[in-house]
Amino acid sequence: MHIGKKIYGYVSAVLAIMEIVLILCSWIINSISPAMHVKSMLSSEGIRWFFGSFTENLLTPLLAWLLLLSIAWGTFKGSGLLNAIRSLCKCEWQMPYRQRHALLTVLGEIIIFGIITFLLTFVPHAILLGVTGRLFPSTFMSGLIPMLAFIIVVISVSYGIVSGEYVNIESVFRNLCEGISTFVPLLIVYIFAIELYSSIVFVFF
Repeated sequence: MHIGKKIYGYVSAVLAIMEIVLILCSWIINSISPAMHVKSMLSSEGIRWFFGSFTENLLTPLLAWLLLLSIAWGTFKGSGLLNAIRSLCKCEWQMPYRQRHALLTVLGEIIIFGIITFLLTFVPHAILLGVTGRLFPSTFMSGLIPMLAFIIVVISVSYGIVSGEYVNIESVFRNLCEGISTFVPLLIVYIFAIELYSSIVFVFF
């Protein structure tokens, strides 16, 4: 974990330096060669853009996906389902009764979710298909990540309850929060990366 945070720190520092370099270069290029139509981030227009669009730049589907997947990861790991799957992959079949029963519950839920997804997506004139009847682009593809995160949360919570890992609502909520805290370094990198990308688009396009 310490090494991971160190890597995230270096990546964030590099992105911040690249942002500063871009700001200075945009000002220099705009001053030396206005004909290149490079916008300066130190001009009145650039400063207004930076402060005025900062929040808007962050509000991308990727941010929502990161938050939802982090919540899903927290429940998936904290419920014990991750360890159970690892045991199955290692062919360790000897498990307590409650864990085996919990895995069967998860399997049943996955089958149900699979049938529902098939009926909403792959049959003719399905609700989640696009207006042209295609899978891409479609409502299904737009909501794929949130749907996967929801399914992971549901089966993880079910496993935790049936296996006895979750004894009350507080333990469930704690795992939801722990998933977000685990992904906080990645969210910080996201902020630096999306602002750098948005700045490049503003300066050159």
